[in-house]
Amino acid sequence: MSNSNTPSAREKRSTYYDVLGLARHEDRQPLSKDDIKAAYRRALLLHHPDKAHGGVLRRASGHPTPLYSIDEIVVAYEVLTDPEKRAAYDQALDHEGLPGIRGWDHYKGTHVGVESYDLEDLDYDETENMWSRSCRCGDEHGYALTETDLEKESLNGEIYVGCRGCSLFIKVLFGLAET
Repeated sequence: MSNSNTPSAREKRSTYYDVLGLARHEDRQPLSKDDIKAAYRRALLLHHPDKAHGGVLRRASGHPTPLYSIDEIVVAYEVLTDPEKRAAYDQALDHEGLPGIRGWDHYKGTHVGVESYDLEDLDYDETENMWSRSCRCGDEHGYALTETDLEKESLNGEIYVGCRGCSLFIKVLFGLAET
């Protein structure tokens, strides 16, 4: 049984216009940077994590509204205020059928506020054969990766690692030793 407010259901139907609460209509007057900035500020206040109740917001009408992360709001603002990014995004929505906000992030390689670390900056646990780093959300081992994770990204020399306790990411740079 699928809940319509789960992230995967939300991501398939949400756009950056939805995240900021803006209408996307080419037949109307185009959105100005001031319009987008005002919507961005409203979205930050509306979707603040302290206002969440089970991952959804309740409107005065009683209808649930998906809760968007601060990262999703920031990326939506960055894309919609940049004319080139916005044109590419609109074209993708019209023609490519991207699966919503997460699909665009993945498509463009977007990770907001990502800090970079070298692999040796992470703590290594020999018994677990795992590298980890604490996150500012309080999870002592929030960012964790294994040798298998590194092997999968060996050609890139970097890997994005999501915190298991929140929505933050870090980028870990590494090189594989030749044997």
